[in-house]
This record gives sequence, structure tokens and C-alpha cells, in this order.
Amino acid sequence: MLTEINIDALVGPTHHFGGLGVGNLASMAHERQASHPKLAALEGVAKAALVARLGVPQFVWLPPLRPRFDLLTPYGFQGSLSEQLSAAQRLAPRALSAIFSSAFMWAANAATVSPAVDTRDQRLHLTPANLISSWHRATEANERALDMEELFQHELPRLTVHPPLPSIIPLRDEGAANHMRLCDPSGMRGLNLFVYGEDDAASEPTCRFLPRQTRAACEAIARAHQLDPNTTFFLRQHPAAISAGVFHNDVIATSHQGLLIHHALAFWEGEDVLRQVEAAFQIHTGRPLLRLEIRHDELPLPLAVQSYFFNSQLLRPAGSDRMTLVCPAQCQAMETALQLIERLIADPHVPIDSVHFVSLQESMANGGGPACLRLRVPVDVDVLSGLNSTLRMDDHLAECLYEAIDRWYPDSITSDDLINPDFVAAARRAVSEVRQSIGSGSGRGKHG
Repeated sequence: MLTEINIDALVGPTHHFGGLGVGNLASMAHERQASHPKLAALEGVAKAALVARLGVPQFVWLPPLRPRFDLLTPYGFQGSLSEQLSAAQRLAPRALSAIFSSAFMWAANAATVSPAVDTRDQRLHLTPANLISSWHRATEANERALDMEELFQHELPRLTVHPPLPSIIPLRDEGAANHMRLCDPSGMRGLNLFVYGEDDAASEPTCRFLPRQTRAACEAIARAHQLDPNTTFFLRQHPAAISAGVFHNDVIATSHQGLLIHHALAFWEGEDVLRQVEAAFQIHTGRPLLRLEIRHDELPLPLAVQSYFFNSQLLRPAGSDRMTLVCPAQCQAMETALQLIERLIADPHVPIDSVHFVSLQESMANGGGPACLRLRVPVDVDVLSGLNSTLRMDDHLAECLYEAIDRWYPDSITSDDLINPDFVAAARRAVSEVRQSIGSGSGRGKHG
């Protein structure tokens, strides 16, 4: 029996709007506006605490230190730290934004995960994403690899943490945001669906934005994880979706166990592959796949991106054979999205009984909804006891985080704060204080 743990990444105290997200309309629209790190972190903790209260095993990753002083010299800035920061603001403000970035908060991009039951060597495989499409995220892979080892500290003999794929354009990888696992209720029999935006071997429809995931990257991960080719499928993102701001598959499709919900414009010429997926699911699990295609007239593509409906979390609360949705509050405020949710809940053939709307205003303003903030890891039930319990969300951990965030995080920051020595020192101290408040990882993540 497998259980699916959720790992959310805590927002850092340097959360700001740098506009660096490739093809991310919200990120681009809010560039250089004032941000609110304290609110962002409190919203993230509240969402994770809700998931824990639903009985889903919920863990957290703590923020690494920012700014990354060690990147200033490679970016070509000389002199004292103050001189480097001032020069970066004047000459390359995006470089300055990159070293302060809190984009690690979106844990769905941290890695691609394959449970032991899917792999030939019967080990849990994780590959940290190289994230080279966006230069502010390309430095995260090693940090998240350490986080994985810290969380799975007693399970390392049964775990393989691969190095990220080589940092070359044909192998750009954005992690689990472009991967779905469909399975039976036990989790023991599943299929793997990889979604990509670019295929070197095929003719390329024109996209407004650079596709962030390549088929070559997906195939490399599938091979490294020793996945069965008969239960592994590759689907191509629709170029219209990418051009509309769907920079990851989890902005246009979602799944849990035997339920797959996707927009009609999620995949390019994907119907043949989806029929193969349905047939394989029936053979492999002995039950039909429930696939719900949301028509464009039910939720037009621009509204799908605006509402982030598909970035909702599909969860199965403890002790229930039905599911619940954790949706961004934007879905509640948009009549079209709300009507869709209500229709799904009212349909007796759809195994969704309830919905929880969560406020993630700061994350959403940077283009990240509920599902962006978490990484799903299917593990054997007996593995839970071996995970780092310090990082498991419960009422006590939530309260510790609330108190530390309220005390140490800034209420708001602007781009000018990024060169303020007092702000820089306070931000780095905030990370240390949060780690010390729960007694975890206080010696990790030192840069510069």
C-alpha cells in the first residue's frame, strides 16, 4: 500500500516580484510591484496546515539562504558587496532579482519522483529539476537535493537521488509540474505521464513563449528511473496553451489516482496517446480511468490561466474513498470556474465531494497556485515513520512557523530594498531564525 505525501516549500523572506518567469503571465504582470513576504509565507503555511488536517501526510521544506552572494562575481560584478549590489541594480536588475529569488517556494518544480513499485530496481527515484529555462531558478537543484536527503535521512538505502540533467537547452526540465502518475486506490499499480513542450524530432508549431520542458528531458528521466516503457507515456503540450501562459502542465491538467482532469487544449494531438493511456490503465489496474475533458466553452483558456483551476490540489482525505479539491480563492471569485467546480461536486460519477478555497494572493501574483507549492511523493506506508518528523506539518509546527514568520519576516519590500544592507542582513537572519525555531537544518544553505 502506498501513501502520497505532500511536501510544501516555505516562502522565503526575500519573496518579491522580479518578473523573471518565462511565459508566466502573472509574474510578468506584477514585475517590480511591492511584495508582502510575511503574508506570502503565512498563506503558504495555512494551506499546508489545511492539507495536514485533512489527514494527508504533509511535510515542509525550509527556505535556503538568499541572497546568493556567491553569484555576484560570476555575473561580472566586482568590488565590495554594496558596490556589487548597486551595480547589479543599475546594470542588470534581473540578475539582482535572481540572487534574491524565492522561487524555490514552488516545490512542484523541485524534482520528478518515481515510487519504488514503478522502478525496475524497486527503489524510490528522485531527479532534481535543472530549471535552466529561468536563470533565477537554475541554482536550486543542489539545494533541493540536500532537502530530499534531509527529509529521507533514514530511508537513503532505499532511495536514489539522481543528479539533475545536464544544463543544456535540449534537456531543460521543470520537474513534477510536467509529470502525472495515475494509479489504482492502493497506489501499487500505476502509469507515468510525462508532458513536454518541445520535441527536437518533430515539427514545431509556433509558441509565443519558450516551452520549458523537452521530450528529450522526459525520456532521459524515464530511463534513469528505470520505468517500464509499457506504462510510461509522453504527451505534448498544446502550443496554444503555452502561448496563453500555460508554462507548466499543472496549469492546464490535474490528476489523482484514477482521475484525470484536463482542458481540451491541454495537449497537442494527444487524443491517440490518451486512448492508449486509458487502455493501459484498464489492463494494468483492472479498472477504467476516469478522464474528464473540460471544454473550452466550459472554461475558456484565458480563464483557466487566470483562475488556476487546474492548479488545484486533488486530495483523498484520510479514511475517505472520495476526493476533495483545494482551490485558489480566485476560483471562488470567478463565476465560470465556480460553476465548473459545483458541477463536478454535484456529479455522482465524479469522486469529488467537497472543495476548500485557500487564499494564496502573493503566490498567485507570481504565478503559483496550490499545486505549485507542493511536491507529491508516493511512498510505502512503512516509510512514513522513517521520514524526518521535525519537518512534518501538525498544529505545533504550524504554530512555530506562524510565530517565527510573524516576528522575522518583512511586511513588504520593493526592488530598492534589495540593495539595502540592513534588509539583506535581516533577510538572512530570518531564514536562520525560522530554522532554529523548529530545530532543523540550521547549518544548511550557506552561500557567500
